[in-house]
Amino acid sequence: MSVDPGVNPVSARTGDTFIDYSALRALVVEDYPGMRNALRLSLTNLGITRVQLAANAAEALFQVKQKPYDFILCDFNLGDGRDGQQLLEELRHSHLISLGTVFMMVTAESYYEKVVATAELAPDDYMIKPFSPEVLRRRLESILLRKRAFSDVYRHFHAQELSAAIAACDTLIQDKPKYVVDALRFKGELLVTLGRPEEAEALYQQVIAMRAIPWARLGLARALHLQAKDEAAEAVLRDVMEQAPEMVAAYDLLTDVCLARQDTKAAQEALEQGVAISARTVRRQQKLGEIAHTNGDLETARSAFANVLEKGLHSVFVTPSDFGNLCRVQLEQGDVQGAAATLKKNKATLQASPEGQLVMAVTQGMVQIRSGNLKDATKAVEDAMALRAGGTRGDAGLLLDMAGACMAGGRHDEADGIVAEVARNAHDSEALLARARKLYDDAGRSEAGTAVLAMATADVRKLNNEGVVLAHRGDFRTAVDKLLTACAEAPHNPRIMMNAVWVMLKFIDQAGMDEQMIVIARRHLDEAERQAPGHARIAGLRLHLKNVESKFGIQRKAPA
Repeated sequence: MSVDPGVNPVSARTGDTFIDYSALRALVVEDYPGMRNALRLSLTNLGITRVQLAANAAEALFQVKQKPYDFILCDFNLGDGRDGQQLLEELRHSHLISLGTVFMMVTAESYYEKVVATAELAPDDYMIKPFSPEVLRRRLESILLRKRAFSDVYRHFHAQELSAAIAACDTLIQDKPKYVVDALRFKGELLVTLGRPEEAEALYQQVIAMRAIPWARLGLARALHLQAKDEAAEAVLRDVMEQAPEMVAAYDLLTDVCLARQDTKAAQEALEQGVAISARTVRRQQKLGEIAHTNGDLETARSAFANVLEKGLHSVFVTPSDFGNLCRVQLEQGDVQGAAATLKKNKATLQASPEGQLVMAVTQGMVQIRSGNLKDATKAVEDAMALRAGGTRGDAGLLLDMAGACMAGGRHDEADGIVAEVARNAHDSEALLARARKLYDDAGRSEAGTAVLAMATADVRKLNNEGVVLAHRGDFRTAVDKLLTACAEAPHNPRIMMNAVWVMLKFIDQAGMDEQMIVIARRHLDEAERQAPGHARIAGLRLHLKNVESKFGIQRKAPA
């Protein structure tokens, strides 16, 4: 990339369009020293003098954790380790950069245009090498001015003041016509987040009337889906997919619409279409693997779970459960050697965390059972039980695998306890309950399974339903007791936790401040969000919690 010394270092404009480049803190992430220095020189010529350098994603993460940056200029191909897209995903997913931070990707790879078009988390802009410093200046200036216009929106959003963020969008729509479409888009997403889909539907219809933008039709479909208008949502999505087939988010949403109708075959078909367009997205492959496994399509499930590990080698979205998922499918296909090879290949990764060690122990037990090595299987199961006793948690699928290994070793009481735990925490998940029933059927213990599942789900379901009914009758005190008892019985059930938080906040609104209850509500809401990230109810509950805290004068530091 050439550097033009004639570029004006600091904008001479005044008023709203003036940018003081010397005030910006920038980070350049590039693995080649020569290019790294050339990019730094380009920024210096713009007037950006506070520039830090990083040779890879790990160095960049370290730098960002030390201090905030206004502008990150990152190469897509960073050699070994995470690429630039994976770095961006980790920075955003871990809330290490704010909405006000400019993240710009640089790449010589022309195919990155397809990557960014289908990515879940896209950069603010990207540039294909070679490019001139003047192009960099124009692009950066445009983004900085837009982010400046949205500063009030971002400030309220980061403080979780979502209603105030919507009001700031309205002000922007009124005062800055240049950014009206961007402001409408952000406002629509806020309305959906707050659980106000009717208003979001009206907004997206307004945008579509102005201009038939694909994201507006996608937003309309999401608002319709949240109102259980799934037939209308599907019609809009089919139109989006025909007019803008590269918009992979439409296939993801269609998958959710099909799952809401309990049509897992159609859900898998929609997701397969999305994966055909963009196979790199880890979470799309994870979901395809889960749905295909539910449908009994083991070959597709295996391919998807293998892609998760291969394509997401350095992704923040890959968890120890993904290794267990692949091994489970391999074993169900009768490929014991394949499962053993997966464990061996990824041993170092799995041993690096207690959760990974649990996956290793449970899966090793299953491999040894299939191989007829009961002594080694017993040792693996005992290792898994010891990890569990020490507080290590696994997902529901892994726990059912563990229960199956216990049954195979004649440890029926322990197996029943594990299955009951899964059932209590997923009392409304028919897919998991069906897997549990099959476990008992395969072990010749169908009657025992029916009894275990009925007892485990009945108590939790009864407590949850009674709590909700009491709340609707206005008896919030008794409702709180019922739902907190349900939470104690099912400490990882997001639906029950969200119901409990809602009732606790209603009780405080009615009866007055209870600081201990506020602490409990925060803890349950955090756990619910961990169990069900992105759930439609979370943002509304957080807003309700914030309003209650504000009403009673509780001030908490906003998240960074």
